Amino acid sequence: MNFHLNYTPPKSPLEINHHQSILMMGSCFAVSIGEYLKDYKFNCEVNPNGILFNPISIASALQSYRNNSNENSFVKNNDLFYSLNHHGDFNFKNENELTSAIKSTLQKTHHFLKKSSWLIITFGSAFVYRHIKTNQIVANCHKLSQSEFKKELLKPEDITETYKALISDLKKFNPDLNILFTVSPVKYLRDGLIENNLSKAILIQSVHEIVKSNNNCFYFPAYELVTDDLRDYRFYKEDLAHPNEQAINYVWEKFSETYFSSSTKKINEKIKDILQATQHRPIKEFSGKHHEFKAIYQNKCSDLEKEFQFLDFEKEKRVFQ
Repeated sequence: MNFHLNYTPPKSPLEINHHQSILMMGSCFAVSIGEYLKDYKFNCEVNPNGILFNPISIASALQSYRNNSNENSFVKNNDLFYSLNHHGDFNFKNENELTSAIKSTLQKTHHFLKKSSWLIITFGSAFVYRHIKTNQIVANCHKLSQSEFKKELLKPEDITETYKALISDLKKFNPDLNILFTVSPVKYLRDGLIENNLSKAILIQSVHEIVKSNNNCFYFPAYELVTDDLRDYRFYKEDLAHPNEQAINYVWEKFSETYFSSSTKKINEKIKDILQATQHRPIKEFSGKHHEFKAIYQNKCSDLEKEFQFLDFEKEKRVFQ
């Protein structure tokens, strides 16, 4: 008896490997997959502006990286300063500190995007919040009064026209860049169940129009893998909105099958062995057997670093000291 579809996306004609640089942008689901890429030693940067949910804020951030400049609108709440273009993680006691942090991130990401082989964008929601005073679609409302914002639902053409201009600019900036789109399976239930489905439908339609019109753009069905393949709330956290670790791991496995070569997967298996060993908890920490275990994995780390000079296991080696 089959309890889910076990759908496997078709193998991609382009592969992702450890020699490439990857920029991840978008919702909290992008963070989850980005953390997997980082754990497996890919050269990956995740959400330099913090988590971004809507396509317009993601595009705005990417344009700022390309231009290496950004017009910021700052707001103050509970004695902290925030940027309307950034997640709440960017909060400081004064504007100068906030400006400095944003400038540093901007410069670093400008250079990273210039050399990146892949840009992976995850759309979260087609609902946006417009700051009435500045008429700006914001990345985050920073818990300001709802009266300061107007909630809107993007139309597909709002997204496709924005990305037509963005992709054209990015091609000039980095001709070797490939762009992979996904739609987050996270349910935005605060918008309402029907409204969430409408939002996701707009995102999916928009993404497919973008991919169809650009030969350097691709789609990976993360949304469909969770919503239509697994299709069960046991694969969600207690809030029934966020996929749990089992679901994220399932998507990661499908992503690996789609975008990694056999040689990359073999490297990942060796890395996985080491990652699992770092979670080992001995019955007797100072026993001879545990010292032997740590020595074995110290050597495994060193051997892999010699064999693949692009790998760095300094963090793991500290665990095995």
